[in-house]
Amino acid sequence: MSGAAPLLSVRELTVTFATEGGLLRAVDRVSFDVHEGRSLGLVGESGAGKSVTAHAILRLLPTPPARIEGGQILYRDRDLVRLPDGEVRKLRGGAIGMVFQEPMTSLNPVYTVGAQLVEAVRLHHSVTRSAARARARELLLRVAVDRPDDRMDAYPHELSGGLRQRVLIAMALSGSPALLIADEPTTALDMVTQSELLALLADLREATGMSLLLVAHDLPLVASLCDDVVVLYAGQVVEQGPAAQVLAEPKHPYTRALLACLPAPLAEPRKRGRPGPVLPVIEGEAPDMVHPPNGCVFAPRCADVETACRTEEQLLLPLGPLGARTLVRCRVAQRNDAAEAPP
Repeated sequence: MSGAAPLLSVRELTVTFATEGGLLRAVDRVSFDVHEGRSLGLVGESGAGKSVTAHAILRLLPTPPARIEGGQILYRDRDLVRLPDGEVRKLRGGAIGMVFQEPMTSLNPVYTVGAQLVEAVRLHHSVTRSAARARARELLLRVAVDRPDDRMDAYPHELSGGLRQRVLIAMALSGSPALLIADEPTTALDMVTQSELLALLADLREATGMSLLLVAHDLPLVASLCDDVVVLYAGQVVEQGPAAQVLAEPKHPYTRALLACLPAPLAEPRKRGRPGPVLPVIEGEAPDMVHPPNGCVFAPRCADVETACRTEEQLLLPLGPLGARTLVRCRVAQRNDAAEAPP
């Protein structure tokens, strides 16, 4: 990777929510970079802070109850946290596109697909309605939607889940973004449709050179699509580095536990009447972030926990040899790395 400044740089981002029980820290001093032409995956269980981080970047969180308490979100060195609302709206959907998790709640059910695409195009380009419609048709073709003229006259409920998600991707591309944020883009889709959308995103990245920030809990998806990965747990970065390296040789016990939960392929088809294999799980529950535990937030669920893990704050430190380092928030992993280092 070159030494050029990153396209997007998130620094010490902290997001809280006001709740009846107290202040909930959903994102806790999260930092990462997305470079030009590269892709980064944010992974973790539900509630880890992935979507909150993605929505905070574009200032889409409801305020209140959400509040960005601290940190910076630098897009081409402009801090989106402190940028006026009007300037953020210009970037939103233009320089930075977003594909939301559930297309049926993101698309307006009372307008046709074509009307919504035309509106998106005209929002970012000063063109006539007929030119915008032609551009909308091109976008549908780019995301491999068959019979684009028919689809443009259809309403969202008349399309399959996969087609609706392709429409959302087309809308996100209407402003020719340099960065695309995809928030769980394959949720609730069948495996074939998921594979098709993954191939589409990969092709779009190669064709346009855009950067990608992918929010996912699907580790094989991240491995196939992302250059880098950030693993979140309870709002904190617990491991970070090149995706191939982190997923092949995870250092943090939470990353290892996530990978261990992947269902193994069945050696033979299950026979009728016989129970299937028990899927592995991470024992315990995610912490209450209104009243988080002392020390390491993963300590209550960790198999490698030590006494100091429950009392001392864990630092995010680089591990491994120079040139192949990952960042890991675990004192046990850090001690083991130090013991393995050459004298």
